[in-house]
Amino acid sequence: MPEWIPTARIRSRRASSRAEQRWINAPLVNDELALLWMANMGCIDMNAWYSRVDKLDRPDFVLFDLDPSPDVGFEETVQVALHVKEALDALGLVSFAKTSSADGMHVLVPIERRHTYDDTRRFAEIVAGAIARSHPKLATTQWSKAKRRGVLIDANQNGEGKTIASVVLGAAAARRAGLDAAALGRGEAVLDPAQFTMEVVQRRVEQHGDLFEGVLTTRQRLNDALQNLA
Repeated sequence: MPEWIPTARIRSRRASSRAEQRWINAPLVNDELALLWMANMGCIDMNAWYSRVDKLDRPDFVLFDLDPSPDVGFEETVQVALHVKEALDALGLVSFAKTSSADGMHVLVPIERRHTYDDTRRFAEIVAGAIARSHPKLATTQWSKAKRRGVLIDANQNGEGKTIASVVLGAAAARRAGLDAAALGRGEAVLDPAQFTMEVVQRRVEQHGDLFEGVLTTRQRLNDALQNLA
């Protein structure tokens, strides 16, 4: 890797014991040249952390990862995304939705960088559980694929070291080559995630600007929401 690309020293979480832990020099792709270098190296799927290097243990958002089971389709995934939004609206929290670059959807809740990953996971678990109990034939929190029916609301994706498909830039999944993760506008109807080719997403940015800008500029606290849910 070129010396002009800055890196962050991060401890690997994959080791089973402290003795096996090692350190990784993760690249910081914060400008066009670094992005071009990544693309030139064949990095098709560019996924980013939920936090930034100055506060690695303080995420910028809560993630609701919606993953449809084989028995449902994208239409049901959209319905669950709307239920998640309704719950968040009731709690007074602004949220942003996007496609996942595959068959699912992501709903993000921007927060102040004071909350831990444990806070975000706990919040997501409570909201996901409430929706699954209210709509048992549509939504689920069952993580086992063999037992799962409906759309999984996966709260487990809130954790240090987890990554998310980047919006617009290099988020094409290898198995669905050419598709990007598209940010969705308020009230926008989506019938098929396959409509978001790289060319379509580029035109959307030119027409609508950065629909996901609010994820890194909106600041919300979870304290009141967690107290109300408890």
